[in-house]
Amino acid sequence: MSASPAPVDPTDRIASIDALRGVALIGILLMNIVGFGGPLDPSRPIGPPTLGDPDWQVWIVATTLVEGTMRGLFSVLFGAGMLLFLRETHAGERDGRRGPFLRRSGWLVLFGVINGTLLLWPGDILLIYGLAAFALLPFARATPRTLLRLAVGGLAVVSVWSLLTNMPAMPGELLSRTSEAWIGEQAIRLGDYPTVLAWMSATTLDWTLDPSFVWWILEAWTFMLIGMALLRTGVLDGKAGFRVYRQLALVGLGVGLLLNAAQTWAIWNNNGGELPWTALTDQVGRLALTLGWIGLFHLAWRGGRPRFLFGPLSALGRVALTGYLAQSVICGLIFSGFGLGLWGKLGWPQMWLLAALIMTGEALFAVVWLRRFRFGPMEWLWRSLTWGRRQPMRV
Repeated sequence: MSASPAPVDPTDRIASIDALRGVALIGILLMNIVGFGGPLDPSRPIGPPTLGDPDWQVWIVATTLVEGTMRGLFSVLFGAGMLLFLRETHAGERDGRRGPFLRRSGWLVLFGVINGTLLLWPGDILLIYGLAAFALLPFARATPRTLLRLAVGGLAVVSVWSLLTNMPAMPGELLSRTSEAWIGEQAIRLGDYPTVLAWMSATTLDWTLDPSFVWWILEAWTFMLIGMALLRTGVLDGKAGFRVYRQLALVGLGVGLLLNAAQTWAIWNNNGGELPWTALTDQVGRLALTLGWIGLFHLAWRGGRPRFLFGPLSALGRVALTGYLAQSVICGLIFSGFGLGLWGKLGWPQMWLLAALIMTGEALFAVVWLRRFRFGPMEWLWRSLTWGRRQPMRV
């Protein structure tokens, strides 16, 4: 007789995966904060590219090392988390977890809708992840080889799709678009809450109904499959050999940095706009860099350096949903007109410094909170809704 499905105890969590999720959460805010504090689209500094401009200096670092890569890492970890959720802890339990998994994904979709409307962030990823999760379920028992083959196919489709839909900007066009976005958004983003809410909700609906939204779901699904394969092979949870992580770091970072640097240089010379060939190769570069960061992280984890960061990163990763949604609330209060009204007043270096302060605060909160509670606030709510009963909260 099979056991009834039940939530996994938080003491069974994999600390290295949590810490890696904490790294991804920090990277996500580094990219998102420029959309909180400036025009949503296009996400580039005002004015023509110049090395003397601190905003463009940060843009170079972001485009080469962070943009897309941290989202890729987040997606990889989500795929692994999906598999961990469905993993058997008792004989015959996995089938019983399908119902809770569907509820879990459905609630994630709702959280995404709330984040894209009430919390004023139309660039939300939770809605995409929740929908992609439904397409992951049929492959929960697939072998790593099958998962990787599917991922390669998905990678090819999104890359060709990007190539076919990319229209190179004419000289000066991006500069004009950025200025227009700045002027058009300023009055709205510095307005009261109902004004910002109406605009953000309309933007979220518009982006969700656009055909490109399917591209985002497919891209997330592809990286989630890779995360499932990496977990099944023992790479993501630290069970692989030292040589595997060294090769991932050397090859992944080598290929990723070279390709991303070439793409950044080409985009720079196009006033910050993509070209057809950069659109085609973007996924390869971000995947290589994502795998490289995974390899480098595990080398550092095994070496125990820097040990003082691992605890806070693991705590941050355990409350990633809370932290992600809190980013929207905090940035809304800082940048919007009903808050401090700093929209458009900070440069990219200042916004990155602010992101560092926010994430330091969230990490401290996570460490203190988890000394008394088993889950983050939103993690507790999500878990309780998933299992249809109030979960124990106190340690």
